[in-house]
Amino acid sequence: MIINEDWNKIQNARLLEIIGHSVRLIRLQKEISQEELSILSGVSHASIARFETGKGNISLQNLLFIMKALKMANNLSLCFSAPLESPRQIFKSAAKKPKSRVRKSQKKQVHKNESFKWGDTK
Repeated sequence: MIINEDWNKIQNARLLEIIGHSVRLIRLQKEISQEELSILSGVSHASIARFETGKGNISLQNLLFIMKALKMANNLSLCFSAPLESPRQIFKSAAKKPKSRVRKSQKKQVHKNESFKWGDTK
């Protein structure tokens, strides 16, 4: 596995190979066969085999199913946790007034048949 290399510079096909190989090693370490992983994850055996060898693309949803089946989904929090706000961003958001909803004014209905008389209030 490539740890010290800049993953931003690696071709996507190679990244898929690295990730697939890593999933394979974790699966073997947990002593789970591809068939068992297929049953646990709901992903076809053929898709898992292609993914682990780096010869096939896998959908993000199927990768998530596999990660959950291998109890690896918590590792995603290392990559996708909410970024911390800087004090400057907090100050800016607190200083902004929330926009109030502007409603279109409603015109009063004028009754054409009624005539106005002084002292009439409705």
